[in-house]
Amino acid sequence: MQKRSSLAIQKAVIFALVLRELRTRLSMRRMGAFWMVFEPLAYMLVMVSERVFVRGVHIQVGAMDYPMYMVTGMMPFLLFRNIVFLGMTAVDANRSLFAYRQVKPLDCIVARAIVETLQRALVYAMLMFAMGFWFGYDVSIARPLDWLGVLLLGVLFSLSLAIIFCIWVEAMPNIKVFISLAFMPITFLSDTFIPVTKLPAQILYWLAWNPFLQLNVQLRTAITPDYPVLPGVGFKLVIFATLALLLIALALYHARRDNLVSI
Repeated sequence: MQKRSSLAIQKAVIFALVLRELRTRLSMRRMGAFWMVFEPLAYMLVMVSERVFVRGVHIQVGAMDYPMYMVTGMMPFLLFRNIVFLGMTAVDANRSLFAYRQVKPLDCIVARAIVETLQRALVYAMLMFAMGFWFGYDVSIARPLDWLGVLLLGVLFSLSLAIIFCIWVEAMPNIKVFISLAFMPITFLSDTFIPVTKLPAQILYWLAWNPFLQLNVQLRTAITPDYPVLPGVGFKLVIFATLALLLIALALYHARRDNLVSI
């Protein structure tokens, strides 16, 4: 029998962990498949309806209608945020599996990121179909390859952040509360549902240091080239921040991986 390579074993482990994560989510409640899709879909619909129909927000952000502005910003941000939160707790949730030497902490974090990405991609596709087919919004993407590239960079950035936070939480478990609280202001300052283009230029300079703001602006710029340009925001900065954080995350993981697998 031919011996499998390390890469083949890791791919098989991640695939098995993805199936395990999917089964866990589907079996958490009755009609698990329905709630897995409907819950984030309903959340977005409620958020958009509350801002548009209840508060009466009908502004244009560049050439983008406000409902499209919200969906194209909130959905990617929720994906990035959930990858961080789920990856941060992936080791604790799968600690019993580390009795098998093939299963590594990094595999658990990657598996959760894959499942979350697939789930959010399905919800995003359904939202875009509904907004284009029933409400007549322009859901086309001007530069789809750029959009996909920025989205993948965002996933990689969030995955790197999840690895760092996972190691941090392993050393200081109570820090999870502060990380969750820190994401509350980040949500408002990441150009999700409050247009930061309305803020003074002096504030925008400091906000440009927020990687999630950089990602959201780049995603919307790929959707419509008429999206307002923000000072300090550029594609090179997103790439540099992602690669730098990934190197830091892998270095920390290499140094602390034995601590993570302790049962």
